[in-house]
Amino acid sequence: MSNNEEIQIMGYEEKYAKEMSEIILSNLYTINIKDYGKEAIDKIARHFTEDEIKKNFPNRVKCFVALKEGKVVGTASIDRIKDMYGVKIEHRENKYIILTVFTSLENQHQGIGKMLIQKIEEYASEKQATELLIPASIYGCEFYKKLGYDYYHGIKTLNEDGEYVLSKCITKGKKL
Repeated sequence: MSNNEEIQIMGYEEKYAKEMSEIILSNLYTINIKDYGKEAIDKIARHFTEDEIKKNFPNRVKCFVALKEGKVVGTASIDRIKDMYGVKIEHRENKYIILTVFTSLENQHQGIGKMLIQKIEEYASEKQATELLIPASIYGCEFYKKLGYDYYHGIKTLNEDGEYVLSKCITKGKKL
């Protein structure tokens, strides 16, 4: 993107939930449906209605939105590690998970997703995280690899949710 200065990364507020839902659902039904099929996307989509976002996203450690001219054009969240769908995670206390990284379809490939990930990495570093994990869709996997993430323990395998788990080590207290 030539004018990244027009993008602001802000913390989640309830007023953004409707636009976030629209962005996530449009991505799921336009892009992810190609790899997972309608039935799987219908199940996932239930978690990203406006009401579900209002109910669940404030419980995450931190959720960010990217704004362009006051309109939400992207979102990403960070949370504590919980169950990783059959992937054994050792030493969870200093590890976080990146969730729900999406940019609006019309604003993809402009650096917004990268800005959101960088903001999350900065936040994680401030929290003394040692590692970030991402359950990546088939489509999103290469995006994360370009940002320095690699398959968790070097293993490229789909988990039971059809996602790859990628990770990146962080130096405590330092920007990445």
